[in-house]
Amino acid sequence: MSRPLFAMSESAEVQAALVASGVVGLWTYDIWADRLVLSGTLGEVLGLEPGRTASGVPLGSLLDGTHGEDRERVENVVHAAVAGGAPFDVAFRTASGERSLSLRGRIERDGAGQPRHGRGIALDLTHEGGLDRPGQHAVNRMAEHAIALHGLVGHLHHPSLARLLDSLMREIGHELARHLQGKADARRH
Repeated sequence: MSRPLFAMSESAEVQAALVASGVVGLWTYDIWADRLVLSGTLGEVLGLEPGRTASGVPLGSLLDGTHGEDRERVENVVHAAVAGGAPFDVAFRTASGERSLSLRGRIERDGAGQPRHGRGIALDLTHEGGLDRPGQHAVNRMAEHAIALHGLVGHLHHPSLARLLDSLMREIGHELARHLQGKADARRH
């Protein structure tokens, strides 16, 4: 029998690996009861009382802990995941703007194919230099709006407006690439 690499118990080893990976908590969501249970420090990071989050809070409490500019997008992603039953990953800032998180998970369906439960993790992205950078966040928002506008311009049958929007989308794409390139360069140094 081989000797374990670490003297920790398996659960302590898993817990240490999760913390080292940026996991701030696990979540489960009972869709029908609208009860979201948060473990670890996730509730505290969102500004919620730990006692409340361990017994379950409505999804609205998670949204209340989300930065105002990110709230609608997070809500839309969660509702789309519930409707489609697909895995999802949504990055957002906390209401205080001090932390950036990624909520990742999957919606599970019951025997009748109806959405029933969601499960997943929350990662702290704050120190990765990603979402909380104001410039990159602004470019991401601009891209979201430009994509929405692009979907609307087709109904107008106005070719010059469509060309202007295409040009704007290219410029936003270049700006987004510049921000992503800066992020990649920072990792190399």
